[in-house]
Amino acid sequence: MAQQTQQIDPMQIPMPQLKQMHTQVGEDLDTFTNSFAQLKSVYAKYSDCSESLQYVTPKNKGKTLLVPLTSSLYVPGELADSENVIMDIGTGYYIEKPVADAKDYYKRKMEFVKGNLDKLQETITERRKRLSDITDLINLRVQLMQKEQGHTAKASA
Repeated sequence: MAQQTQQIDPMQIPMPQLKQMHTQVGEDLDTFTNSFAQLKSVYAKYSDCSESLQYVTPKNKGKTLLVPLTSSLYVPGELADSENVIMDIGTGYYIEKPVADAKDYYKRKMEFVKGNLDKLQETITERRKRLSDITDLINLRVQLMQKEQGHTAKASA
């Protein structure tokens, strides 16, 4: 059986309901935009970690290098093991992995986050369009109400 879709004339939606829709879509857009920024930050961290693994090589074993404690604080350290790294996998858990496995881990994480970024970008674009459409409809309705009030005022004068 085919489903029937019921069309609603946008001009028949009450103004308070339109304003509520505008507010809700705007809040959703803000939430999605903030989530996008956070995911972008996570992607950058994974990318930095992946890039850092390039320097963990046998030729650098025993050499002094800067170890990041935070994103802006580095301390000098010596590379003691060029075959394994200790990775922060979140929520305070650390694991030791071979460098090749660590590179693969970060690659998979980056691909996963990138996929979510792409989906979120599509959602943001759709919500921006919806917000713009609702804004245009509200503006049109306000203009029409002002015209009607102008015609009513002229007719009663």
